[in-house]
Amino acid sequence: MLATAGHITLSTAVFGRGTDFFCKDEGVEKNGGVHIMQTFLSEEISEEVQIQGRTARQGKRGSYQMILLDSDLELDFEVSAAEKDKVPKKQWYDWLCNVRSTHHRKQCLLIEKNLEEATEKDMMTHEYFDSLLAHNEAKSKEQFRNLYQSIKKPPAPSSVCIDLALLIDATGSMAPYAQSAVSVVKSLLCGQSTLTSKLSLNFPEIDFELRIGCLGFRDIDDGSNQFTELKFNDGSHFTHDVSIAFDFVKRVCATPSGGFDLAEDAIGALQHCANWQNDDDWTSDIKFMMLLSDAPAHGLLPKTSKLVNNADSYSVRHPDGLTTHSAVTSMVSKDIDLFFCSFNPGATARTEDELSMHFQSHPDNVAEHGVTRIPMVPTGAIVSDSSSMIGGYGQHTIFVLDESGSMSLFWSGVVAAYNQYIAKRKQSQSDSDLVSVVQFDSGARTTVRQQPLSAAPEHLSYQGGCTAFYPAATKACKLARETPQSHTPAIIFMSDGQADDASYAAREFLSLNDDVLEHQKSLSSFMSLLLGVAQMQPNFSKLQMLQGMERFIPVQTVLNLQMCLSTLQLLKMWLLF
Repeated sequence: MLATAGHITLSTAVFGRGTDFFCKDEGVEKNGGVHIMQTFLSEEISEEVQIQGRTARQGKRGSYQMILLDSDLELDFEVSAAEKDKVPKKQWYDWLCNVRSTHHRKQCLLIEKNLEEATEKDMMTHEYFDSLLAHNEAKSKEQFRNLYQSIKKPPAPSSVCIDLALLIDATGSMAPYAQSAVSVVKSLLCGQSTLTSKLSLNFPEIDFELRIGCLGFRDIDDGSNQFTELKFNDGSHFTHDVSIAFDFVKRVCATPSGGFDLAEDAIGALQHCANWQNDDDWTSDIKFMMLLSDAPAHGLLPKTSKLVNNADSYSVRHPDGLTTHSAVTSMVSKDIDLFFCSFNPGATARTEDELSMHFQSHPDNVAEHGVTRIPMVPTGAIVSDSSSMIGGYGQHTIFVLDESGSMSLFWSGVVAAYNQYIAKRKQSQSDSDLVSVVQFDSGARTTVRQQPLSAAPEHLSYQGGCTAFYPAATKACKLARETPQSHTPAIIFMSDGQADDASYAAREFLSLNDDVLEHQKSLSSFMSLLLGVAQMQPNFSKLQMLQGMERFIPVQTVLNLQMCLSTLQLLKMWLLF
């Protein structure tokens, strides 16, 4: 390449090797010869030496200098201008050589790591083809999945959009948990510890965009009221406005009703949500459903629930032909993961197991989508499927009602309280309950014996007479001890408290309580004793308190919904899939 006075030749680094810059211009030679300016720091010292050798060719004169940008050093060698400024100018070149050596060592380590990974992938590829040649289908599928996962690692994006659909069980059995569900959603979407704030804390280099969809669901027999969804004028189901989503959840949870049996159509809800078809639905980078329920899906009740009447109206087949597999297929096809938030883990365990199994075994689930279980009760209060909760046993409520002469003015209030309690049990889908009634004055008579909740009489006759507690306690305890194994006894005792034998009755009840706890061997088994006063007017606060206590398990926001669903499964395992 000819060097001529007054000319500047620009070239890339490739011309630093093997190119002869020869000079026939005497003016250039007279003024010092060809001058080389290198404007980058070579990663290899050998390249720098070669570039220097492009001048002073064939005994000619020449010169060389290096001019660098601080920003280039920071970008290519990860050193700042501040570091350079600490070094005396005369030592800059030595400092640059040290920078180059450090960078070279890092590159060597990276090459070794890449070589190890490439060797591992090569081995996995050979093993995969060996399995194919051996016609081992199961092993080859597993090896292909592992190989695919080891290769599919995209670079971290600068922004991530997340679709989160909230599926809220709005049936009557959720009444005790409705406000807890609202609190959980509030902690997830509103305030200082939201899902997006936790994501930003864990992944500060990524900008997050959260879209919320909402679906309230009831059971199959609720007909047109089965699904209530947040839907916009353009037919889309997701919104960026968390206040709109939260208001919808509050409305859904304000009126829990319906359900009819113990099982609910959770599978139908999952299928319905996965099948949202608007062009703007399920379009984000990461997609999740969060199901909040206390009930198992149809066909998946705990085995002990077979002892309960009205447990599952669709235990064999869903009327629409839906199955757990079909729901999972719909979710897998759209890359949706599921958080199952259970207010009764004992009741929903089989449902969660079945969903997990179908996710794990689904042939199209290469990205390994699945179910994350979130128990919505404190760890110590998690019940097994043999508990008195909805998923296992019913309740045998034994009313012990004072019909002595002193109760004559208040008998109508007692009967009204009795009917209100039964109505509340029906509202909370406790149709498997049994009801017994003992009425007493100086003696005691059993007027209702182990009747289903639906057959409990509304009217109770009044007799009048003197007052004695012990005969009534004896009969009530006998009925409690006759409670079927499928139920747990609960005694409600109402009187004005005027009897001389109250201490004898109390000992009878305490003895029964010990017997029941010893027999049931369960913290969830109980024998409730309510001493009602005749002057309740119709203020039924004590009955209402009992109604709340016997089903309600205190629900926390579950450590801010288990640290916002483990920060969305650590952002779907750092966007691996």
